[in-house]
Amino acid sequence: MELAIGHTSDVIEAVVAFDVDVGFIEGSQTHPDLTVRPWMKDELVIVASPRHPLAGRTAPPRPLRDAEWALREIGSGTREAADRWLVEHLGHANVAHEPGGPEAIKRLLVAGSALGFLSRHAVAQELAQGSLVELKTRFPVALRRLAIVLHRGKRLGSGAQDFVRHCVAAGK
Repeated sequence: MELAIGHTSDVIEAVVAFDVDVGFIEGSQTHPDLTVRPWMKDELVIVASPRHPLAGRTAPPRPLRDAEWALREIGSGTREAADRWLVEHLGHANVAHEPGGPEAIKRLLVAGSALGFLSRHAVAQELAQGSLVELKTRFPVALRRLAIVLHRGKRLGSGAQDFVRHCVAAGK
């Protein structure tokens, strides 16, 4: 069984081309040859170094709007969700850094003064260790829906079917 995880468009392309059996996406794209199954909800959180001036208090809108942000690159589902949330609640964000993945963003945040907007799952270890902190705001929680994509014309083997069932059950 082959899996695809990555940029939504790349995952969709791989499943459509039969390069992989199962794809996991975070964006809103789809394709007529695919079946999209809801998988799990994912919370996005604002994170920063514990030394950031906004750490340890409820962050007001203006300092959030004026802060430097490190966000995922254009095209990632996380970036799409971040852009939607930031525009809706702040009007805009000062995107100063666009590293190519969550690990690069986390390293940048730990070392600097930028804010990040990442999946709680992606930063769970850093939050537990205290190398990053979650910023509190008065805004609603940012949730997105992750999905599993399968090709309509592909019959999965029993192992792949069991794996998909396990993922769906674990995501509830």
